[in-house]
Amino acid sequence: MADPVPAGSDVSAGTYRCTQCQYDLSVQSTKHLPPCPSCGNGNWETLSGGDSVNDPYPKSTTTTTSETTRTTT
Repeated sequence: MADPVPAGSDVSAGTYRCTQCQYDLSVQSTKHLPPCPSCGNGNWETLSGGDSVNDPYPKSTTTTTSETTRTTT
């Protein structure tokens, strides 16, 4: 498991799980993670989204020109 994400962190859209009570929280856009609404814990595990350890493109960048689109890792 990656390091927990603390409440108040700016995160990418995705699903996060409370490290204490296992409550799953989905966010649809970049926002601050709140404390867990179920138990008040302040640490989250990233299940999906740009911050996930399972992200297939963790360090990719996309460059677009009028002729080509290139992704680098």
